[in-house]
Amino acid sequence: MLKIQKNTQWINSLKGMCILLVVLNHIVSTSYLPSLSVIDQHTVITKLWVAINVYLAPLRMPAFFFISGLLATSAVMNRTWQEVSTKRAFNLLYLYLLWCLVQWISITFINRELSFDDWTLMARNAAYSASAEQFALYVATAMASPWYLYALVMYFVACKLFKNNILLLISLCVVVNYIAAAGLVPWWGPESVFQNAIFFTVGCYFGAPILSWMAHRKNVMILLLCLAPLALIHSLFGINKSIFHSAIAICVGIVICQQINQYFSMRTLNWIGKNTLQIYVLHKLLTELLAVPMLGALVQHRAFDNAHFAQLWLIFYPLVGLIFCTAGALTIWWALNRGVGRVLFQYPTLILPRKVLN
Repeated sequence: MLKIQKNTQWINSLKGMCILLVVLNHIVSTSYLPSLSVIDQHTVITKLWVAINVYLAPLRMPAFFFISGLLATSAVMNRTWQEVSTKRAFNLLYLYLLWCLVQWISITFINRELSFDDWTLMARNAAYSASAEQFALYVATAMASPWYLYALVMYFVACKLFKNNILLLISLCVVVNYIAAAGLVPWWGPESVFQNAIFFTVGCYFGAPILSWMAHRKNVMILLLCLAPLALIHSLFGINKSIFHSAIAICVGIVICQQINQYFSMRTLNWIGKNTLQIYVLHKLLTELLAVPMLGALVQHRAFDNAHFAQLWLIFYPLVGLIFCTAGALTIWWALNRGVGRVLFQYPTLILPRKVLN
């Protein structure tokens, strides 16, 4: 089992990097890209922000799931269902259902009460459900912003059930990945779950040996040289987020995070990496506030007619939005995560031992 010691703080760095990319993705897709429809001028920096969002897609969720699988290895292989079911399954399922509901209520309010001139967002997402029936359907099929939590439960249970049939589960994960990559899954929720199962599974069963092998720089180069042609072949067939693209991104991300932790103090990024759950479930509410009332007000009041403001927006908005949503989510968590509010971030029975100790 891989222990999180000082020399493995890169894990928190990689998690921190990935959650920031997730937040950036939602900022770009929900408010930055819509703003371009009312701004006539486009610059190199605009294309850069969009490119960052597109080309780092093979990293952000696959790396998250690889690390999650790595950290679940002991629970899968060495502990009984009774020992881990509450923390690894019920807790995540509880948080998924709870935050699906919180986001639905909050985002419905934002779109109905805080929008300007019908400047609202709509998507095939539980947070935008028009009825309780649609909400239940979307939640059941992972068509919800906290789908990562849904996927973690599915992956953990599968890895636990198949721990004596590892090759069979790996093969199934590869098959469903290609099914999703081929566009044969009609909805984005199941597609995302199918695509990322392989990374959690590999991280769970083989993560520690892979990292030990990658400890030698020569082996990293060999691995990348083997993966690169396979990724290129997939690109030629129009598959730009294949297993091999993501594997390359994960390897490069690991090496970068290991190196920066060796030479620099990454205290802030590592702390963010330790608190990804709070950012993950809360940032959606803040990106919605930026995308609906704020952007709607700017459009209504013709703020983008000012060339200087428009230019500053195009250059700096994604970064400012990222800082706002990340810091805002952590501030809200700090304010809520006390007393009864702690049940918003943890399964109630997991809080009881702390109460007894106090």
